[in-house]
Amino acid sequence: MASLYLLARLAGRDIAIPAEHVESVVRVSHVVPVPAVSPHISGLFALRSRVLTLVDCHWLVEGRKRQIESEQLAIVVTIDGHLYGLLVDAVQDIIAIEDKPLPVTGNIGSGWDAIGNQMVSIADTQLTLVLDAARVVNPALANAA
Repeated sequence: MASLYLLARLAGRDIAIPAEHVESVVRVSHVVPVPAVSPHISGLFALRSRVLTLVDCHWLVEGRKRQIESEQLAIVVTIDGHLYGLLVDAVQDIIAIEDKPLPVTGNIGSGWDAIGNQMVSIADTQLTLVLDAARVVNPALANAA
């Protein structure tokens, strides 16, 4: 049975997110900073009368904060019953993939290793990192694995 993935672009690379974790894709217009939080947290934003934590995925993979632009894209995911917004550069498509994810066998870079440990084959030509949303929200999980 095929699994659905949302394809997106982050820091110049394609990523895939299992659709079962994706609630929606939104444009973030106003972010409220939160003092004394981990540097990968950009702040809070409102969505449909709910407050969500906005995660700066660029900080996790590049070690630098991304300047949040007006109408920045975020993928809303559910992790342990809580909603988070994950900042990305672009959202490309939703695709069905028949094959099971493969483990990452090489060094893809420490920041990338921290947010995913599996790859999927897209159109039998391109291996794409599967973003582990739980690791993005809580990077300490990558060290525990």
